[in-house]
Amino acid sequence: MLRSARALNAARVLTSLSASDIRSLEALAPELEIYQAEAGDLARRALDLQPRVVVLADPDPARGLRTVQLLRAAHADARILFLTPSAAEQERLLALEAGVDESLANTVKLSELAGRIRLLLRHARPPRRTRLPIGDSMQLDVERRELLRDGDWIHLRPKEAKLLELFARTPDQVHTRDHILERVWGAHHDGDPRTVDVHVRWLRAKIEPHPHDPIWLVTVRGVGYRLEAVPLTKR
Repeated sequence: MLRSARALNAARVLTSLSASDIRSLEALAPELEIYQAEAGDLARRALDLQPRVVVLADPDPARGLRTVQLLRAAHADARILFLTPSAAEQERLLALEAGVDESLANTVKLSELAGRIRLLLRHARPPRRTRLPIGDSMQLDVERRELLRDGDWIHLRPKEAKLLELFARTPDQVHTRDHILERVWGAHHDGDPRTVDVHVRWLRAKIEPHPHDPIWLVTVRGVGYRLEAVPLTKR
């Protein structure tokens, strides 16, 4: 099966911009894979999602600079584009000293912002090779977006890969359908929660020895789904 170029080379961008600005950016640059987070939660989400570019827009300049410092202290590989509340040169210099790659006034036009993001992606650091363990004989290759099971590579649809990555990064954590929709499909996605059920069923067919009696990706009745760190059969 042909692999999606976007699945292999996802241009992940994490930003605290508004949902309306994100929709405009996606229209201007459809190749971008944009995720949204609150400004105060950006550093934590960046370590989870491993984006190639972080676009930080925070009305509180001091908090924005602390976010940049947290990202750099954690050795995050992302390029950081910092949108300052004003065009004041001092603010932009402070941002550059804190570790951002580029600083712009938050009045910048979205068309220019899309171009700046593309430029940062071109010069982004190569993503680190990451394999996340799933069960006792499987690994998710995050960059290839493929599953290694018993020595064989298994193709994953783009959304399957994102969904499995979410579970693999948070084993034993229960995720509601609404939370999964937000994290995998995006905060501005207006989708049917049953979409999650379909993708979970597809994943079970690829990771479970008996998909109709799952021991890894289990249903938490009335809540959502959880990926077991230890199979139910050994508990």
